[in-house]
Amino acid sequence: MFNDQEKHQGVSVMSYIHLTIFERESILKFKSKGHSIRSIAYHLKRSPSTISRELRRCKKDYSPYEADNDYHQKRTNCHKQSLLDQHQDLCGLIAKLIIENHWSPQQIANRCGHEGHFTVSYATIYRHIKRHNLNRPFHSRGDTGVKRCLRHRGRKRHPKGVRRHKEAQVDYISIHERPSFINRRQRIGDWEIDTVLGKTGKGVLVTAVERKTRYTLIGFSKHKDSKHVNRTLLEMFRQIPKEFVLSLTPDHGREFLQLDQIRDQLGVTIYWPDPYSPEQRGTNENTNGLIREYFPKNQNISIEQIKDIDYCQRQLNQRPKKILNYETPEEVLFDKVLHLV
Repeated sequence: MFNDQEKHQGVSVMSYIHLTIFERESILKFKSKGHSIRSIAYHLKRSPSTISRELRRCKKDYSPYEADNDYHQKRTNCHKQSLLDQHQDLCGLIAKLIIENHWSPQQIANRCGHEGHFTVSYATIYRHIKRHNLNRPFHSRGDTGVKRCLRHRGRKRHPKGVRRHKEAQVDYISIHERPSFINRRQRIGDWEIDTVLGKTGKGVLVTAVERKTRYTLIGFSKHKDSKHVNRTLLEMFRQIPKEFVLSLTPDHGREFLQLDQIRDQLGVTIYWPDPYSPEQRGTNENTNGLIREYFPKNQNISIEQIKDIDYCQRQLNQRPKKILNYETPEEVLFDKVLHLV
């Protein structure tokens, strides 16, 4: 009902407050005692027309619980239906791309538009995940549903403060001497390399990410030492045309302290970042975070998982990226068109 008019700064303000379940129970109590509509309205401090409409809605005997359920059902039905509820096929496709392909809502929305398909905004996808879990059932109490498949689990990211770091080693070519056209990602062929650890003492993943296209290479190394890591790097870069392998920016791990063999065989220049400065290799560090979705920490990594490693590499290289105008790294590096949705 509308409450009494309140005057605020000379303007009449009307506020509407729906009947609560307690008020509906009071209506039944006063009605059973023979009170008139005006008497009930007086006791509840409501308008008589509100009480009259409430009783007229119930054609038979008045039930406060049925009236309250009817009110909530009508409130639910009066809202505009979500676009994803109107297009169940699209909703199913979005759920598949998030759960199986690890795409973000932003990647899905823009890649669908890139390929000319009907789509919705990524904000709509996030809202539907929060409110309706993309119409997927929850399997247990506390299950977060589709949200757990998002990289940041639906949490907002916060910028980190600037960290101080040590000086670069003098016997290496410092990253500060790296040409500006590499820093600005103006050519294809400049790679950042690192390792992703499994259980201590077990195998590791060797990762390489091309700075301009974000194309990712992932290889398996039986041990985290220079000999095995170098061998893995050489095998990885055989997949790439030589003109697309021009420079490397490694991590400062001990496994990369003997890259002379790589430099001589591949004919590349090696630029060393400052110690304890992963932000100088941000592309590689971010990609390692994506790889962790497939190979969680403390999980044993072995040669038997080579199919899983190849699958992860294919998934990352066929994932549309905002920085590439929602083309994929594979499309940009090899200049071809994929149909993914």
